[in-house]
Amino acid sequence: MFWIFTAILFVSAVGFVLFPLRIRNRAGSFVEDASRKNENIALFQERSDELENELASGNLELAEFDVLIQEMQQSLLVDVSDEELATKGKTKQKKSSVAKSAAYSIAIPLLICLLMPLVAYGLYSEWGFKKDVELMGLFQRTVNNRDNPQESQNLIVSLGEVVQADDDRPWAWYFLAENFASIGMFTEAEIAYTQSAGRMEESPEKALVLGRVAMARYILAEFTFTADILEVIDEARAINPNEVSVLQLIAADAEEREDFEAAIEYWRLIIQSNPNSEQAQILRRSIAIAQQRLAGDGQDVAAGPTIEIDLSLAEGLELLDGSLRVFVAVRNAAQEGLPPLAAIDITVADLPANIQLDNSYAVGPFNISSADTVFVSASISFSGSATPSSGDYRSQSDNFSHNGQRAVISLEIVDRVP
Repeated sequence: MFWIFTAILFVSAVGFVLFPLRIRNRAGSFVEDASRKNENIALFQERSDELENELASGNLELAEFDVLIQEMQQSLLVDVSDEELATKGKTKQKKSSVAKSAAYSIAIPLLICLLMPLVAYGLYSEWGFKKDVELMGLFQRTVNNRDNPQESQNLIVSLGEVVQADDDRPWAWYFLAENFASIGMFTEAEIAYTQSAGRMEESPEKALVLGRVAMARYILAEFTFTADILEVIDEARAINPNEVSVLQLIAADAEEREDFEAAIEYWRLIIQSNPNSEQAQILRRSIAIAQQRLAGDGQDVAAGPTIEIDLSLAEGLELLDGSLRVFVAVRNAAQEGLPPLAAIDITVADLPANIQLDNSYAVGPFNISSADTVFVSASISFSGSATPSSGDYRSQSDNFSHNGQRAVISLEIVDRVP
């Protein structure tokens, strides 16, 4: 599409240059011929006026006047005829001269029109953003083809050529490493991640890449933290204490060692970074499983109050579409309009369900512990939105105080939103 528009603009530019030149050449020739004829006629008229004045003053006889006028008329006719013959005789020479002049007047602008886009393209390739645009295309292909081994191999070749030509491109190294990692080449991935991090200034992006370095080394060390891995983690957390890739690694190691309290702590930090994401939902389930493991060992790890909800559809309410989303939330009873203190979404097919919400399910700056009096709401959305709209089903509990402990309520979804 870009080249089509370029061609259209180029043709238009050539037309604007050549058309006026063509008109000018034709007009110039016409004006030159007309001017010469007008001069001859003007001389004839001037001489005729002089002879008439002499005739009127008596200095010239009528017969003599007639003879002179006749001679002038014949002379004018001869001049015009000679001029036309000369014009015809000189046509080839004149055309040749005009042609040369026109050729130069057309060729030079045309040459400029041809060279300008070529020169511009060369300058753009050398000093413009062409290389960056091409590199962004490789980055986007990496993101879009994480599960395509063949494409990852192709991208490894392309990105390898980029870093060979210019090794001071940290993001080229990073995406090269991502492609290595996607096909299980973690030794090569670790090298490329390290090259990327080494070329970055202190920034949140560098903390992310350091997290990848630590992850690759963790895998190569057979899922064991070594001194150099801990050093990389400390460096990343010094830049950004809440870098998700680092927290994921620490939490995974804690879970591997069955240190569920530590794993829950780091999972909660990850959830806070993006509480509405799909990953947050998965981690909340991981927290619930870890809490059950700890409860089986006689440990109580619930941080703050827990709201246990027995949720069901009202008797007689049948919804055939089991994929409809059900949004369950604990809200502050004293302040309306604020985001939920804790929330989760399930599907109609999951009902009836026993749901336990605690501070790890916070979706905003406040959690259950921040409010003394709360209520629970549950809605079935036909649009997939957490905000109820006309035709959805929604119910909510009475207000209650949790007193910082576990509270158990039962809730039936029965009311339809008008």
